[in-house]
Amino acid sequence: MKKIIPSIFTILNLLSGFFGISFLLTNNYNLIEYCIYLSLFFDFLDGYFARKLNAVSDFGKQLDSFSDIVSFGLLPTLILYDWFINNSSNNLFRYFSILILIFSAIRLSKFNLDNRKDSVFYGLPTPVVALFFNSLIFSSDYISQFVSQELLLVLIILFSLMMVVNIPFFSLKFENYSWKSNTNRYTLLLISIILFLMFDF
Repeated sequence: MKKIIPSIFTILNLLSGFFGISFLLTNNYNLIEYCIYLSLFFDFLDGYFARKLNAVSDFGKQLDSFSDIVSFGLLPTLILYDWFINNSSNNLFRYFSILILIFSAIRLSKFNLDNRKDSVFYGLPTPVVALFFNSLIFSSDYISQFVSQELLLVLIILFSLMMVVNIPFFSLKFENYSWKSNTNRYTLLLISIILFLMFDF
């Protein structure tokens, strides 16, 4: 039974991605951004419970990647594609959005074959990329003033490449909760909370 619990959250992640796509197709933009936040939450919980219940499995790993490719690969790709349709004067730019989907698939495939037990990610994780572009597109009007089609194009190429580089990025996986072992994680969380309060999330 305990091995089913992480998979339930993985499927909820997948469903959040699906509903995000359905809201995009019906131009229900107010709900799309929350679908990615929900997917991030469920993606965190499935990993947390898999480790907590000692229920890590190859099946769960594969299911997690299939869910991630929808929620953090396909959904942000379609969000960017839609943004270019509505805001770009160059029809060619919209097709660069597909790089997010392609490199997400490559990144997740590499992750599934990586047997290193380090507490870091090699290459930028797909949820981080999805969160970044989700926040950028659905941010306040103040930030949106600085987003041009050329800048977004450069960011898409940059983040696509960052997903597959063999550079370590620290993760939010807590093996224990001591300050000494998790200084960078606690610092990031503290700064994030302060920023959320300052900018009235």
